[in-house]
Amino acid sequence: MELRKNLFCYLMVAPALLITLALGIVPMVTSLWWSFLDYDLIQAETAGETFVGWRNYQVVLSDQRFVTSLVNTVVMTVMVMALVVALGLLLAHVMNAKYRGRAIVRTLICAPWFVPPVVAAAIWVWMLDTDRSPINALLMDWGLIDGNLRFLTDTTDAGPLSLPLASVVAVRVWNGLPCVVIFLLAGMQSISRSLYEAASIDGASLIGRFRYITLPLLKPVLGVIVMLLLITGFGHFEINFIMTGGGPQDMTNVAGVYAYQQAFNFFRFDYASAASGVVFLMTSVICIFYIRAQIRKDK
Repeated sequence: MELRKNLFCYLMVAPALLITLALGIVPMVTSLWWSFLDYDLIQAETAGETFVGWRNYQVVLSDQRFVTSLVNTVVMTVMVMALVVALGLLLAHVMNAKYRGRAIVRTLICAPWFVPPVVAAAIWVWMLDTDRSPINALLMDWGLIDGNLRFLTDTTDAGPLSLPLASVVAVRVWNGLPCVVIFLLAGMQSISRSLYEAASIDGASLIGRFRYITLPLLKPVLGVIVMLLLITGFGHFEINFIMTGGGPQDMTNVAGVYAYQQAFNFFRFDYASAASGVVFLMTSVICIFYIRAQIRKDK
């Protein structure tokens, strides 16, 4: 009887495992292998036949465009993470409070979650278009600007920061915020109300209750959220690619877009795989640190 139960469980899990293997593990291992080969599709007859060791990594890491894309990846990931966590805490607190119309507010906050990233990027490309942007029209009506802002094409920068980069970050925050809010709301609702009531009786302010009750008890949830945001941020692709294609002048280029360009614009699957390998190493380091921290915590 026990064997039948276990067999049933394995059969239920098998489709998910097979899909993960076919669409996740196999492509990842194949990409890592290609990163050590001379895989130039322009020379299709010999592509993938010559083992070149670490040469592709040396070429990629010495390419200034990849270094720029890597810096942009880190900057955008950190910005998105900080904004999503800060706004997520605020909106989760709003959703957790009791007031009339809470259901409507919750629906509006979660609405971006139902928009796929590709669709969200397409919508915001129109919203931020220099000549047709309703945001520009609104800002000019309010007298805040004299001319159209070039949200996606302005080449003025301050180091790695620029208006196109900030615009893409804003869209990524808008699209990813609801998921984080749901995580944080679940964490807040698991905190006993009696703790807040006792703190109120002792004269604790709203900020005090948040600092000494909410934040400490949300640390496990925040740890998971930060790890997930870092991993997904380093591998992000679709919004950057659709909104700017990595431009202007590589200001919004990230590692995922760089790898795509190497593979499908220049047909250098070896360089694309090497770039992906660097991102894989970065995310692996994050996972290792997180797992070690959890192991120390459990001891």
